[in-house]
Amino acid sequence: MSELFSIQLQNRQQQGRDGVWLDLPTTTEQVQAALQQIGISSDNPQGLFISGYFAEEEKRFATPYNMVLASNVDELNFLASRLETLSTGERAELNAALQAPQSELFSIGRITDFPENVDYYVHLPDVHGPAQLGDYYLNRSGMVDMPEEWKGGIDTAQFGRYVAQQEQGVFTEYGYLVKSGDAWQKVHEGQPVPEEYRVLSFPAPEVLRDAANIPPPVRPETEPQKVIPIILNGKDSAERMKEITDRLETGIQQLFDSDRYKAYLTTMAKFHNYSFNNTLLIAMQGGQLVAGFNKWKDTFHRTVKKGEKGIKILAPAPYKVKQKMEKLDEQGKPILDKDGKPLTEEKTVQIPAFKVVSVFDVSQTEGEPLPTIAVNELSGSVQDYQDFFKALEQSSPVPIGFEDIEGGAHGYFHLLDNRIAIQEGMSQLQTIKTAIHEIAHAKLHAIDPNDPEQANRPDSRTREVQAESVAYAVCQHYGLDTSEYSFGYVAGWSSGRELAELKASLEVIRSTAHELISALDEHLAELRQQREADLSAAQEAAFALDNGNILFIQTCDSGYDYTLYGPDKKALDGGQLDAPGLTLPDAGEEALALLGQTATVSEVLLGDKLTAFQEATEKANELSAPVAEKAAVPDLSAEPTVTILWSESDKLQDGETMPLSVANRVFEELDTAQHTDREKDGYEGGWYDKTAFRIDFTLNGQPDNYEGRQDFGDGDGSLIQHIQSYHEYYVKDENWKNFVLHNKGPEAWEQDKAEREMVLTEFIPYLKQHCNLSAMEQTATTVLQEGQNISPEQTAYYNAVVTYVQDCRPLLNQGQYNLPEPPKLADFDQSLQDYKAQVQAEIAQEAAAAGMTVEEYAAAGFEAPQQDSFSIYQLRNEDSTRDYRFEPYDRLQAAGLTVDKANYTEVYAAPLTAGTTLEDIYRTFNVDYPADFKGHSLSVSDVVVLHQNGQDTAHYCDSVGFQQVPEFFRENPLRTAELSTEQNENMIDGVLNNAPSLGELEAKAKAGEQISLTDLAAAVKAEEKAPKAKKSRTAKPKKPSIRAQLDAAKKEQSKQTQPREKTKELEV
Repeated sequence: MSELFSIQLQNRQQQGRDGVWLDLPTTTEQVQAALQQIGISSDNPQGLFISGYFAEEEKRFATPYNMVLASNVDELNFLASRLETLSTGERAELNAALQAPQSELFSIGRITDFPENVDYYVHLPDVHGPAQLGDYYLNRSGMVDMPEEWKGGIDTAQFGRYVAQQEQGVFTEYGYLVKSGDAWQKVHEGQPVPEEYRVLSFPAPEVLRDAANIPPPVRPETEPQKVIPIILNGKDSAERMKEITDRLETGIQQLFDSDRYKAYLTTMAKFHNYSFNNTLLIAMQGGQLVAGFNKWKDTFHRTVKKGEKGIKILAPAPYKVKQKMEKLDEQGKPILDKDGKPLTEEKTVQIPAFKVVSVFDVSQTEGEPLPTIAVNELSGSVQDYQDFFKALEQSSPVPIGFEDIEGGAHGYFHLLDNRIAIQEGMSQLQTIKTAIHEIAHAKLHAIDPNDPEQANRPDSRTREVQAESVAYAVCQHYGLDTSEYSFGYVAGWSSGRELAELKASLEVIRSTAHELISALDEHLAELRQQREADLSAAQEAAFALDNGNILFIQTCDSGYDYTLYGPDKKALDGGQLDAPGLTLPDAGEEALALLGQTATVSEVLLGDKLTAFQEATEKANELSAPVAEKAAVPDLSAEPTVTILWSESDKLQDGETMPLSVANRVFEELDTAQHTDREKDGYEGGWYDKTAFRIDFTLNGQPDNYEGRQDFGDGDGSLIQHIQSYHEYYVKDENWKNFVLHNKGPEAWEQDKAEREMVLTEFIPYLKQHCNLSAMEQTATTVLQEGQNISPEQTAYYNAVVTYVQDCRPLLNQGQYNLPEPPKLADFDQSLQDYKAQVQAEIAQEAAAAGMTVEEYAAAGFEAPQQDSFSIYQLRNEDSTRDYRFEPYDRLQAAGLTVDKANYTEVYAAPLTAGTTLEDIYRTFNVDYPADFKGHSLSVSDVVVLHQNGQDTAHYCDSVGFQQVPEFFRENPLRTAELSTEQNENMIDGVLNNAPSLGELEAKAKAGEQISLTDLAAAVKAEEKAPKAKKSRTAKPKKPSIRAQLDAAKKEQSKQTQPREKTKELEV
């Protein structure tokens, strides 16, 4: 047996010290040796936890780190033994399955079953990307049958992406993985670890203290009660029974000394299901935990020490005798013979009897350490108190209420109303003690309405002794503080009473305590089971700790987010668990371990309590009034900033903050560098450099933030490209949709979809426009700082660009995406303005000659009216248009899709003969289309545009007839604004690069040379980015100044409705 991987074991009481590494698979002896090194024994097993996980590269399994830490030694030993049986190829397949998004191997038990399910997946270890997958299917799989010369024209990367999408396969570090279609075989998952693989056994504490040099615990000053067995001298069982009976009578008479009575009640609390006689016998002989000789040996693996005398108790010893009895019929009446006499029959009857037997106290035995005694002690915590009090209410025969009781009494049982009243405002412990006392009264001392004289009701002193004794025994059983109880009065109470009466009272006390303890145990178990079920189904919860801290944890896409709060509800620490396979309770335990919190969980907050806690933390973490007031007013002129929360890259520092445009560029550079480096031979670094970030921004006038994580090396590119591809993936991913629907419901899925749609259609364009503005500003600032070889006109122009950016950022941050046009260099050169005036005059003459206004002439692309014509548009052959192809118009509308010109390509244009209808065009391009027509036959989803009388109308080819689609000419304002800003940036780049047209004309004009008006018009048109460029001259109506445009935009913005509410975390 050779090690497969190693885990690090550590002692919670030795935080800061190195743990010990344990190779798996292993043996019990090796585990015990490891535990001795870190000071773990059978008296402190709760201190053991797993703190690390390691495997050599060639044996490495991609098992989630947190999943290993949340498991236990036996489960991991069994897992290692199972995984030893895998071949090299099967190990690679397992690693690929573990790395797959939304992996189905979500638990240690699930992974343990993998050897039985190696055929559940198809694994291609040498395929790591779409191009390789496309090549495999096309050329190596034998699944594609086509001539070889055709294969050369197929884009393997696009083909591979299509295949992966169709069969829902994934690319991983270990190759390509897809499900085979076989059913998963569940063998070991959810079952106990087989006995032969259980290796966790805690060493005895004495051996451990010697090995670890740990001093023994301080002994209490008072020695524990010694066991003094009764010595019986009777020669036979009858004589021994007589001796025991006499001892019991003597014991009862001596019992009512205060200290002896408390000792008896303490024993009764431990053995509440024993008979009164045996409880008293055990108490008289000093027993604490007793069992028979064979029970100690077979069940607890302990042996009775030599020379020990047994504690004497009574055990049932019934015997059977044969007796003649009257024969009875079905109604129980005697059956008579012919003489009228009852018939008799012989029956075997069991006669109850007892015998004296010996048991031994734990102090009289030696051997293996005892398991934890299953007594649910009440720790005094809030959680225990609430559950315990609820169990008391369920166990009480009458209702329990709180009120302000006059006279100083803690509580009372109202005989006539049949209810219990408890003084409000007492401590939790005193409230529980009082409730138990009054429940005992309600059980034992209620008035019988059928007995007016209440002849069988005990006297008041007996009632009080019984109620207080029951309360003491129940409190003792659950570990509550009973030091304040005093029974000095029982001696006076018992004096003069008959032995039978005393024994009857003691039996009443024992049976009532037993009944109440049993009922409480049952209700507590139900309450805890219900709370565990509620916790398992919850998506968020808070764990209150004994030290006053509270851990809040909630689910997210990659697992769990958690935050630790102090007693003052101020945030102390937090993090994220990449372990979606863990349950919420297990994730809470793991988060507490990572935070170094060893305190016990005292309460789990859910529902209204969780809501109250969240409100308290929000209030506690609010900013002070001046700071809050300052923070409430966002800086509308600021570019979004990016903060590095944490990063595995050595190029970034935790807490580092940078502008969005800088972060966008840096992330792309780091992603490219990591991807390139790991492809090099001999590379030994990590596969990815994970980096968590937060973007702080102002959207629609409100401060907001976005948190996410980019893994440098995964090929996402820039920060904005990562965010976009991340949400595009989850919008389309069916596994994610099914996960949300199953775990959170339809409303959560609709909300998830809406948030991601907002990110893609609003947030991404918003970020891109900010980056484009920054690029414009950076370019202009650089030129001004260098200040070489630029004219006064250029200086004024670049200063105007800087001012433009400063004025546009507030508009963008307030939701104004259609920004004013940026300044143009031509607007700052008077000589060019003169030439442009000449061009405008010439254009006016041409417009007049065409019988049009200048505006109409410009709208017509500076062309005279032409004859009517038509154009045919067909969808681009791309994946993005797949959902639009051949779809009737009503189905497009039902799916929320529109007929967008951006998805189409013009495939044909021709003059429109007078009288030609759409149906004529449809018939022509299906039956006898022209030779120069290169598109497919006119079909559903094609668009015909008619150019008639200077007007354009678009008509969608539907399943029956045509539908007019005005939206075909509309543009997405966000995309238009984004592209416009990008064009502005490119225009500045063109100026910096001395674009030949405008630069050359400017130089010639300044030198006094003649230039062509045609060339000037072309340059002006290029400068202004006119939509059409067929004519050589262009002119546009005079526009307001840039400052006027900005002022107008600000006024328009002030009229808008209030912005939407702040978006919560966008990427999870």
